Amino acid sequence: MRFWDWALSVYARQPVAGACLHLQDDHDQNVPFLLWAAWAALEGRPVDLPRAAALVRAWEAEVGAPLREVRRALKPARVDVADAARQALREQVKAAELAGEKVLMESLEATCGPVDATRDVYGALLAAAHATGDPPREAALARLADALA
Repeated sequence: MRFWDWALSVYARQPVAGACLHLQDDHDQNVPFLLWAAWAALEGRPVDLPRAAALVRAWEAEVGAPLREVRRALKPARVDVADAARQALREQVKAAELAGEKVLMESLEATCGPVDATRDVYGALLAAAHATGDPPREAALARLADALA
């Protein structure tokens, strides 16, 4: 199964969505990268973790984080800005953010090798969290691994 399709299907499950948002908002983890690590492990695809982590760090700094910041800045009402116009712009930014995540996820999938053997999902999440340079939140990663199982 393609990574994007798999990610949409698992993210629709509440424990996965909740665990992902917790890791993103409270631990500054990149959700597409973590999901990619889990998908690759479940698919048994070999990964070049340093290459993928570099891709994610650059994308997050230049595209992902700025779009997320703009979307969040547009959430509260603003004096002298019509709510309907603000909300419409926020929805456009949200769509751009999702499109950006899809581009990132397709790029990450392209870094994988062919199906080989199934690996440990928790271990893949832990390795991915380490690869981005942020200290892993092991309990939070374990919750996501359990939710994906």
